[in-house]
Amino acid sequence: MKTKFVQTSNVSRFLTAVAALDDRAAPEACMALAQGEAGYGKTRTAKWWAMQSNAIYLRIQESMTPGWLLRDLVTELGEQVPANRVEKLFNQVVSIMAREPRPIVIDEVERAIKNISILENIRDISDLLEIPVILVGREFTWGALKRHSQIRTRISSRVDFLPATIEDVRVCVDELCEVKVAEDVLPRIHQESEGHARLIITAIKNVERIGFRNKDTEVTADMLKGIVLCQEVVARPKRSRTA
Repeated sequence: MKTKFVQTSNVSRFLTAVAALDDRAAPEACMALAQGEAGYGKTRTAKWWAMQSNAIYLRIQESMTPGWLLRDLVTELGEQVPANRVEKLFNQVVSIMAREPRPIVIDEVERAIKNISILENIRDISDLLEIPVILVGREFTWGALKRHSQIRTRISSRVDFLPATIEDVRVCVDELCEVKVAEDVLPRIHQESEGHARLIITAIKNVERIGFRNKDTEVTADMLKGIVLCQEVVARPKRSRTA
């Protein structure tokens, strides 16, 4: 299977939301939020955009502290010797990014809501330097931020990652699959994956294996009878009441 990034409808909406930061009304409102259920391609999109935009990509760890985040940020900025105190780490980040402003992407941001000081540090950096910050989290993130208006009011653009459409499946097959695939296979992939990007990729790999075994033959739905293309989606967790 080809290794490339496919721009699906979720990616298009993400790019629109990020671009909208350029037209924000208040200079300090320079945050965007991308949220959605697991498996819809948020992290893949965030990493791709960060690479394309020379942005800093950071993932919130379960037990992360403000100091831990700042050390990771300093390291990502290329500083070999991070400071040993939170105050000095913060000043280190500001000093480096003042010389070379770069957007920041914070993934798994819902974990930081447990220790809001982590996001407070990012907010302070963003306020001081007016740099874009892209927050990426689960589908309940916007609701969970209701208790933290100092963060929520700075989010001027939002995008919800949704299940992939049948057209998204078609684009993925066209751009990734290295064998011929009949049109009647697309609904199978769409149905079994339930629109989850990572399961669509798994299904395409399995379709491709069938195609390689039947050289120069287009893979049809009949050829896939009795074959599971991707694992069943795990049960979804209960939504937060704040969502």
